[in-house]
Amino acid sequence: MHHHRLFRDLLIKTFLFCFLLLPCLAQGAQETGAEFVKQTPPPPTIKYRDYASLPELITTLCDEADGKFKHFYGPGLVAVTPFVSIGESLRPGISKLGVTLADQMVSVINNNTIALKTSSGDQQFHSQQRLSGLLEEMDGYLRIHISGINYRGQRVSYVTNVEMSEPLYRALHSYIK
Repeated sequence: MHHHRLFRDLLIKTFLFCFLLLPCLAQGAQETGAEFVKQTPPPPTIKYRDYASLPELITTLCDEADGKFKHFYGPGLVAVTPFVSIGESLRPGISKLGVTLADQMVSVINNNTIALKTSSGDQQFHSQQRLSGLLEEMDGYLRIHISGINYRGQRVSYVTNVEMSEPLYRALHSYIK
């Protein structure tokens, strides 16, 4: 029983000592100009995806675009242009990858817009809807910028980065004449 009492007294004295010492530490920090600094988390890093399979990449990019542009376009067809290659290591033009992406985007995006009901008068109005893209090789990665314009003139765009693989590199550097 005696040990419990000693332990309890020691615990109380330690608590009081710390409690009384804390204001002195804070005052000393103010006198020296020191401040308690809240540490901020590091900035978010860019996330890259790795695809060894070109069909897997194209399917995933189309699914992602379908999600990004869902409920953005109105009824009617969306004109999709081949994705243009830009950048220092690429000659400006349309690559096999740019044509393949555009071809798949046509079916994915237009499957959603055709399902919307249109009246006969809206057909011309909605023909102004467009989707386009840019492909840029940067430090072993492919940067894909996809942009869309709906019939109201609203614009949506996003960028995704993909780690370069050999099949992706070949498709990016094979140009359509």
